[in-house]
Amino acid sequence: MPSFKKGPVENPGYDEEANQFSNVTEFTNDVYVYGRLFANIDPGDVFTEDTVNFVNVNIEQLFVSGGGTFGGKNVFDCLTAKNKFDVGVGGTVFTAISETDSCDSDSIEGRVGIGSTQPDGLFQVGNNSFIVTDVSTVGIATTQPAQRFQVGVGTQTLVVTGVGTLGVGTASPGDFGINNTINGELKADFDGSIRVARNIYDSSGSPGQNGFFMNRDANGIRWVSFTPVETEGVFLQNDGTYVPSVGAAQSFTVLNFQQRNSFGSGTDTIEATAQDPSTVTGFSTIFTQDFWGYQGSGGGGAAIYRMSRVGINESNPSTQLDVNGTMHVSNNVDFDSTLNVDGGVTFNSTFDVDGAATFNNVTDASSTTSGSVQIDGGVGIVKKLFVGDDTRILGTTESTSKDTGSLVVEGGIGVEKNLNLGGSGVIAGRLDVDDATESTSVTSGSAVIDGGLGLAKNLNVGGAGVIAGRLDVDDTTQSTSITSGALVVDGGVGIAQNLNVGQQAKIEGNLELDASLIDVNQSNGVGVCKTDYRLASVGTGVSWRPSGVQTKRTLYVTKNGCDTNSGLLEGDAKFTIGAAAAVAQEGDTIKVRSGVYIENNPVGLRTDVAITGEDLRLVTVVPSNTNKDVFHVRRGCLIENLSFAGASIVTNHPNCGGVAFPPTQASVNAGTDFQAATGFTDLGPANQGPNPANPSQGGRWRSPYVRNCTNFMTGSIGMKINGDHADAAFSGTNDLGQDLKSMVCDSYTQYNEAGIGVSITNNGYAQLVSIFTIGCDVGISVASGGQCDLTNSNSSFGNFGLKADGFGDIEFTGSTNTETDAQVDTIVSINTKDSSNAIREPFDGQGVYFHLNMSNYDDSPSNATITAPLQLIREIKVISGGNIGDYEPTSPPVITLNEEPQGPEAILPEFSPNVSIAGTITSVDVINSGRNFLPTQNLSTIISSGNATFQVITDPILFTVSEATETADVTGITTVTFNEFIPFEITSGVPIKFVRLSRIITSSHSFEYIGAGTDINTSNPFQGGKPVPDNEVIAINGGQVPFTSTDQKGNFRIGDGLTIDQTTSTIRGRDFNRAIQAQLTPLILALR
Repeated sequence: MPSFKKGPVENPGYDEEANQFSNVTEFTNDVYVYGRLFANIDPGDVFTEDTVNFVNVNIEQLFVSGGGTFGGKNVFDCLTAKNKFDVGVGGTVFTAISETDSCDSDSIEGRVGIGSTQPDGLFQVGNNSFIVTDVSTVGIATTQPAQRFQVGVGTQTLVVTGVGTLGVGTASPGDFGINNTINGELKADFDGSIRVARNIYDSSGSPGQNGFFMNRDANGIRWVSFTPVETEGVFLQNDGTYVPSVGAAQSFTVLNFQQRNSFGSGTDTIEATAQDPSTVTGFSTIFTQDFWGYQGSGGGGAAIYRMSRVGINESNPSTQLDVNGTMHVSNNVDFDSTLNVDGGVTFNSTFDVDGAATFNNVTDASSTTSGSVQIDGGVGIVKKLFVGDDTRILGTTESTSKDTGSLVVEGGIGVEKNLNLGGSGVIAGRLDVDDATESTSVTSGSAVIDGGLGLAKNLNVGGAGVIAGRLDVDDTTQSTSITSGALVVDGGVGIAQNLNVGQQAKIEGNLELDASLIDVNQSNGVGVCKTDYRLASVGTGVSWRPSGVQTKRTLYVTKNGCDTNSGLLEGDAKFTIGAAAAVAQEGDTIKVRSGVYIENNPVGLRTDVAITGEDLRLVTVVPSNTNKDVFHVRRGCLIENLSFAGASIVTNHPNCGGVAFPPTQASVNAGTDFQAATGFTDLGPANQGPNPANPSQGGRWRSPYVRNCTNFMTGSIGMKINGDHADAAFSGTNDLGQDLKSMVCDSYTQYNEAGIGVSITNNGYAQLVSIFTIGCDVGISVASGGQCDLTNSNSSFGNFGLKADGFGDIEFTGSTNTETDAQVDTIVSINTKDSSNAIREPFDGQGVYFHLNMSNYDDSPSNATITAPLQLIREIKVISGGNIGDYEPTSPPVITLNEEPQGPEAILPEFSPNVSIAGTITSVDVINSGRNFLPTQNLSTIISSGNATFQVITDPILFTVSEATETADVTGITTVTFNEFIPFEITSGVPIKFVRLSRIITSSHSFEYIGAGTDINTSNPFQGGKPVPDNEVIAINGGQVPFTSTDQKGNFRIGDGLTIDQTTSTIRGRDFNRAIQAQLTPLILALR
C-alpha cells in the first residue's frame, strides 16, 4: 500500500485484486468500513468542521500531546486500554494494569491504584490509605489486612473476620481460645474497656428492669429479679427496729462486721445497716465501736481518748475527770493551771512552785519565832520584796564600808520620809536632794550646809544663776551627751552674739534657722536646677547635694531635671532620655519618672542599657522627628513601662520605628534610615558585644527586650527588626549560631492606626508574646527572610492581620552529590557552606531551589539554565472587568495564558472567571495554579471574548527543608529532607541555593474584624465595619504562615485547609474535603 503523507503503515497483505487509490480521493457521501482500517492519520489529515465518530476503534498506543477530553459528548462511547492506563506522570494520579507488557515490566496485572504507581493489591488508594488485596481483604490505614476488613494497626485496630466477628483493639478476635459450638458463635472481641451508656439486652432480648441482676442460664445471660420473699437469708433489727429503717425490711445473706472509730463520743457500741436502703442487695454491714476513740493504727502505739466527763467511783462526774477515792502517781504530775487543795499538804522533800503562792493566814510577827510564816533558815529572794508594815533588823554589825553592816543593800535606797543617821555618813556615789525649797540666802534652800562645801568635781544648779562677770570654765572634760562636759545646762541657752565651737557640736532637738545655711563650700544650696538640694557629708565637710542615694548603675530623668545635671541622683536628674542615654554605660538603668518627654530622636543606647518608665500610662515619649526611629537598641537593651505617642493623633510617622536596631552607614547613605541624634550615636550594625571574661572576643547575643509598652504613633512601626542592622561579628568573625539578629517582646500593644505592629526583614527574627495590634495596616509583617514566633496575641481591625512575603538572600549554597530521581523528597548536598565559606547544616525554616539546565529535560522546549525558582500562578488580578453586558454569568468566558509552562514535569493552570449580574468580570478563581513556569517567561492572559484585561501574578516554587543530617566537616555532605516531593529528576553537580523563608509561626491567634479598615471610628461593627476573612493571613512569594486561629464569630481555623464553623457547627475546608475523599472514594469504588 502506498505511503500516507506522514509515513508508511503496516501492509494488510491484500491480494492484487484490491482497489488502490494513488491520487487524492474525495468521497461526497458516507464511507462505511466493515473491516479494519489501517491508516497513519494526523489531526491535520482530517478536514472537517463536523464531529468525527469512531466506534469500537482499537488503538494500540494513544499519545495526546495537547489537551484532551475523554468521556465528553460524542467523543468515546467506550475507551479500552489494552495493557495499562495511567493518569499523571507514571501513574502518580491513577493507574490501571490489565496485563504486564513492555509498558512497565515491573507492574503486576489485574491491579488499580489511585495515588500509588505500584499498587500492592487489586485496588489501592495512596501508600497506606485504602487497599483491596489479591485475596479480597480490605484494609484502611494498612496495606496488609489480617482479616476480611481491617482499619488501622496495633491497639488502634478494628477488624471484621470472614465469619462476621468484630474485633476492636485486636487483629485476631477470639484467639484467647473459646468453644463456639458449646458457648455460641463469638461475634465481638474488645481488647480494652467498654462503656454502655444505656441498656444491655439479654439472650431473650430483654433490657431488664431497675434493680435486676445478670444471671447465666443454659442459653446465655438473662436479667433476673431478686426479692426478699424468694431469697434465703436473715432479718436484722437494730435496737428493736428492722433494718433498713426506711422502706421495706430486707433479708440478708451476707453480714459484714466492721470495727470503726467512735472518736470518743456516743454510747451505742453496735449498729446494723443495709448496703442500700432503697434496693435489695442481700448485703449488711454491722458496725462495732468502743466508748474510747483512738488516734493511730491500733496496737501498743495508739492513743485512746474520751470526749465526755469520766468518773472513777463516781456515777455522776461533775468535772472532766472525777475521782472519788485515792490516787497514786509514780511519776511527775504537771498542772498547767491552779491547784486547789482543801486539806492539809505535807511535803517530804523539796517544794518547787513555778507559779504564784498565796498564804492567807494574817498572824503578825513580833519576833523571829512568830508570824504566819516561820522559816528556821535563811531566805533567798531572787526578785523584789514588799513589806506592808514596820520592819526591824536585829543585827548589830558596824558598817565600815558599803559592803559591811547590819543592812547591806547592793542597789540604791529610796526613802520617802526623813533619814536619820546616828553616826557619820559616807556617800560613795551621787547625792540627789529632791526638795524644791528656793534658796534666797546662805541659810535657806533645799540643802543648807553650815560649814564649807568641798566639791571635787561638777556643780549643777537647777535654778537661775546670775554671774555679773565673765564665766570661765577651765575644766577640759569632753562632752559626749547633754549631761556631760565641762559645762552642762539643763535649760535653754540664749546667746545674743556669735557662738563659736572649737570641735564637734551635737543638737538632739530641732534646729530652726531664720536665714540660709552656708556649707563648707560657702554655698546656700539654692540656684538653677537646684530644686531639691539637701545637706550631705562629703569629703572634709557638709555641703549641699541633690536628693537621693547615688548609685553607679542608675540614671534618673524627671520633668524638673536639667540635662546639665549628672543624673546620678533623683534630685540631680536629667531632663531628657537622650541626655541620660548619652552618659549611660553598659549595665546602666535609666529610670524615667512620670511625664511627657519630647525627644530629639533617634535616641541611641549602648549595649546592655535599660530604660524603665515609672508606669505604662504615666510615661509618654513623643518623637520630635516623625520620620525617624525613636530608640536604637543593641544587644541586651531593655525598653519597658512607657508609651509612644505623636504630637497629636493626626500626626503621621512614616517609617518611624518605636524600637529598632541602629542603621548601617549604607542605609544612612541610601536615605532609608537615620543615625541617632542623641544618646549613643554610633552607627550599626548591632553586635553581640565583648565577652566579659575576654573583652577582645565576642560575647553572647542577648536579644533587645520590649516589655509592657503601648505604641500610639499613627502610621508608625512598633518594632522594626531589620536583620541587616544586626550582626554577631563583634570580633570580625560571625561565629556560627550567633547570627540571631533578634528582638523579643512581652505585652506590647500597637494602637498605631494605619501603621505596622511589628516589621521583620532581611533574615531578622523575633519572639513575640502578647502583641495586640489595633487598626494597623498590617499587624505582623515578615519579608525577605524575616521570621517570628507569635504567642498569646491578637489582631483587631486594620487591613491585614499576619503577612509573610518572599524569602531572604541566599544563606547557604551546595550542589547535588548524586543524580536524584523524580518524585522523591530527599537530596544529598555536597560543599554545603555559607557566604563565609563555613560548613553549615540546613535547617527547618529554609527553602531550596536549583539552578536547572532545561536542556537536560526532554519535556522542556527551553535550553536555558534557570538560576531562579520556577513559578506557579498565585492570582489573576482583574485590571478591567470589561464593558457592561460583555459576559453572561451562566456562560463565563474561557481564560488561558499566552504560554504553557516550559519547566520539567509542568502542569497547566486552570481559571474560572466570576461574572457579575451587570455582565462584567469581578474576579478570577485560580482552580489550579499550574506548575513549573520558567521565571523568564512573560505571562499574559488570553480571553475567549470581550475586552477584559488582567495581570498574571506568580509565586516562586521553593522546596521547604524538613530536616537535614549533620554536615560532614570537610566535604560538607548532608542529606536534606523536604516537606514536598520534587517532581523532576536532578542530575549530579546541580547548584543548590538555600534561602530563609519569610515565616510567622503562631497558635491560637485571635482575629477580630480584620479587613474592616484602620480608622477605629468606622471599622468597628457598631459603625458598620465588616471583616474580610481572606485578609487575616497573607502568605505570598514563598512566605509561610503556619497558624491556628479564631475570629470574631468563634470560628476555629487550622491553617488555610480546615475551618470549624461555630455558628453552623460544621467543618469545611480543602484539607477536610481531601480527608473525606480519601476515606470515602475507596469505599464507593469497592461498593461500585
